[in-house]
Amino acid sequence: MNDRPYFHQRWFYNSKAKIFSLLTALFLWFYVVTDNQFDHTVDIPLKIVNMPKGWILTHPVPSKVKVLFRGSGKNLLSLTYRDKFIELNLHQSPRTRRLPITVNMIKGIPSGNTIIPVRVIEPESVTVRLDRFVVRKVPIRPEIHLVTLDGYTQVGSLVLQPDSVIVSGPRSLVSAISEIPTEKREYKNVLKEIQGKISLRPPEVPTLHYSFNSVQFRADVQRIGERVFKDIPIKVTHVPSNLKVSVLPSTLSIKLQGGVKFLARLKKENIVATIDFRSRYRYKGGKIPAMISLPEGIDFSDVKPQFFELVVER
Repeated sequence: MNDRPYFHQRWFYNSKAKIFSLLTALFLWFYVVTDNQFDHTVDIPLKIVNMPKGWILTHPVPSKVKVLFRGSGKNLLSLTYRDKFIELNLHQSPRTRRLPITVNMIKGIPSGNTIIPVRVIEPESVTVRLDRFVVRKVPIRPEIHLVTLDGYTQVGSLVLQPDSVIVSGPRSLVSAISEIPTEKREYKNVLKEIQGKISLRPPEVPTLHYSFNSVQFRADVQRIGERVFKDIPIKVTHVPSNLKVSVLPSTLSIKLQGGVKFLARLKKENIVATIDFRSRYRYKGGKIPAMISLPEGIDFSDVKPQFFELVVER
């Protein structure tokens, strides 16, 4: 029963000397091993220098180049901590050019060092395409779908703040953009105003940049109500200057459906009823319907009367 404690006592006897001997052995092993010659692949950062003023890459080039090095383990280990890089000089480069990458382009390796760059593994060359740098204001398209609860409706269109974004990048890519969509989002059973923040869909090409990445949005949702407006005047458009035209009857009444709060604020002046004088020949018997123009989000029904007569005086 006392063998185990005795064994532990013998193990920890003179422990400092044993740990020192172990560390010394490990150091000697590491020194011998790292003094041998090895082949090792290293990622070298690729830097663009002397970009022509007012120009930009249409597509990014690789950020790193894989290079095979040969040298002692110690020197290869020290290479990890050196500020090494390859410069791609674009001074006076044409718009499209294929540039080779060689080991002679590597900077940051001291001369006389026993580390030898053997060869470039990948990429062995880089295709550079340049285009003019431009800035353009582009509208934002909301990809937000609202499904209102029964008996409720969206009043007006969804509002974005801001409603456009500054896009910068290569001219060929920027000019092809007509609008920037937001991320897709859906809200169900909405019965009141909804607002929040939504991200823009990120650019497909890294050389395109937005002035911001998200916008605020707001949509007004109200209970559906009805309101009748009477004595809405009928206007006749496109009447020749040598004619005088009147409408019989001269007014109409109309029932509107929409958000109750919006309907309460609505005025007769917001309802426009017109008849195009040029359309009179398309209707038999001279009975012509009026065209109704309403604010967005408002529907109408039960227009009285439905047809009108134009009286022409010369």
